[in-house]
Amino acid sequence: MKTGGALRERLFEAWIELRENPGRSFLQALGVMLGVAAVLGGFSISDSQRHQAETLFARIGGTDKLNVLPTDTAWQGTPSALQSANRGLRLDDATGGRELASASAVNAVSVLRDVRARVRSEWADQEREVSGIGADYVAMNGYDLEQGRGFSTHDLETGAPVAILGAQAASDFFPTGEIVGKPLRIGDTPVRVIGVFAEKTFRFREGQENMFAWRNRVILVPSQLVATRMEGDDYHRLDRVTFRVPDLAAMADFSRELSSLVTTNHRLQEDFRLEDVAKRMDRMMSQADVYNVIFLLSGVLALLGGGMVNVNIQLASLKERVREVGIKMALGAPSREIFLGFMTEALLLSLLGSGAGFLVGILFSWVITDAIGIPLMLSPLSFVWATLLALVFGFLFALYPAAKASRQSPMEALRYE
Repeated sequence: MKTGGALRERLFEAWIELRENPGRSFLQALGVMLGVAAVLGGFSISDSQRHQAETLFARIGGTDKLNVLPTDTAWQGTPSALQSANRGLRLDDATGGRELASASAVNAVSVLRDVRARVRSEWADQEREVSGIGADYVAMNGYDLEQGRGFSTHDLETGAPVAILGAQAASDFFPTGEIVGKPLRIGDTPVRVIGVFAEKTFRFREGQENMFAWRNRVILVPSQLVATRMEGDDYHRLDRVTFRVPDLAAMADFSRELSSLVTTNHRLQEDFRLEDVAKRMDRMMSQADVYNVIFLLSGVLALLGGGMVNVNIQLASLKERVREVGIKMALGAPSREIFLGFMTEALLLSLLGSGAGFLVGILFSWVITDAIGIPLMLSPLSFVWATLLALVFGFLFALYPAAKASRQSPMEALRYE
């Protein structure tokens, strides 16, 4: 109870001192306010961009994916005979990946084969890109059916002449709205539309074009249909194979085994590359980490400058309060109490400056995020970091003036004019 009463008394005295000297208190709090605003504003802007990026990846099916992509073997010159004889990325690579020892970590596999073809309906005739897909492609890429049904296992295994259209493709080829069950000709292959995807929309910034516009133009058919009837490809070549590995800790082992398998399948020719989507996102997020460091350093510099100003102001104010210190000591206040009184005043000033810095930081980050067109995200951790920095610097820079005040001689303090 004694400790609590002493603390309340010190807080009350500190508040009276700050209130009676508003100009001096404002100058002392200004450095704290700017430092806190820089840290909070910078972290909030980075958090907002990070959240938008995470939302983007979530909308396209998540980051727990490993892509296998073919590469151009001729980019350094004429390919060798062995390279030319290679059959490239194909369905065997996807099925072989599911049989690896580490494949227990894989819960889905997607294959993709793109082909350019003339697409015709009763209302439209256009040159379009058509995608041949496998069983897990739709779920792994975040598509939702709005009409009709998805591909059945039988459709995919037999290469049935059926198609699913994106929202924009459906309106282009069937503007009347009657879509499911309608015939469509892709190249020389007649197919039947069995489903339509819901429209996908995502804008990283307000006013930006829809980043998913191309997803609304897709025309999907079974990859087996593309291989057998559209291209006559006995090897079932692919443009991409994607494995979903929810346990990211198992990703490294699976990547090594898969790389070894595909290299063997491709006659020891590295005509492919592996792309870890989670690592790609981490590289993108590392840019936000750089901005965090920059804003953190800006905040630290502001707090350093404000701290040095505070030291000078506190030393100057100490000269005005020498007699006050002497009277307290003469009445029995120990040096420790004088020291704690000055420290309490400094920390209270840091807290008040932090509160004002929160308002400035929120306003600053809101203006910036509104200007670039992304929603503002405020993380509690940003407030914690900003407050801790303000208190640490407030404590460190108050040590010398508080120690000097506590070492005053009562007799000399009382005689001070």
